[in-house]
Amino acid sequence: MRLDHYISDLLYRYECVILPGFGAFLTQYQAARIHESTDAFYPPCKLLSFNRQLQSNDGLLANHIAKAKGIDYSEAITEIRR
Repeated sequence: MRLDHYISDLLYRYECVILPGFGAFLTQYQAARIHESTDAFYPPCKLLSFNRQLQSNDGLLANHIAKAKGIDYSEAITEIRR
């Protein structure tokens, strides 16, 4: 099973998505801005980073997968581990 679709969905709504035992993807909102010298406009965006120290399962990813696929939470945890 590919987790990228589920992680992407969650990062759109949340600032942190943890993959238990692997690490966490973190986002930080960047407001729209204008470059002073070139007058270029940069739209708002989210910066993505990864932190391998955040590995504890917070249940967010497993709950999302369980609801999306219509499976039990424990089955979703098993699929994440695979």
